[in-house]
Amino acid sequence: MTTHIVPPPAVNARSVLLPYLLGLAAAMLFIQAAIALTGGEVGLLAGTLTAAAAAGVAAWMVLSRRKLLRIRFGFAVAHAIAFAAVTTSFNAHAVLRAVSLGSSGGEGAVAQELLATPWFGATLLMSAAWGLGLLIHLTGSVLGRGWED
Repeated sequence: MTTHIVPPPAVNARSVLLPYLLGLAAAMLFIQAAIALTGGEVGLLAGTLTAAAAAGVAAWMVLSRRKLLRIRFGFAVAHAIAFAAVTTSFNAHAVLRAVSLGSSGGEGAVAQELLATPWFGATLLMSAAWGLGLLIHLTGSVLGRGWED
């Protein structure tokens, strides 16, 4: 009796992850535009829209689970894309806001805006906490040689 092991069909990482990346980038552009158009404050609207984006990411990962499991480092790359898209959008918005305030109100206004408002949580705290989680995930992925099943 001859037994042949048939490898699982290959999954094109680009066809799975590129639409995800583009969709998430578009969502973050929308969120940052909504924040800018409503006065530039991080508040209930920003939190609600970001939570909706997070729910979308979670739903996409569940729906794409089988494909991601057949891509080496698939979940880790998807996690890194989400981290980069979300934190970069908030940090870039904060930088533009700081430059704008700095040109009109000086360094004190910039420090006040970045350290004493919800922008602090949306930039520094979110980046640090999520970055730690991503580092742990990447460490686990490396130890698992890129496979998470």
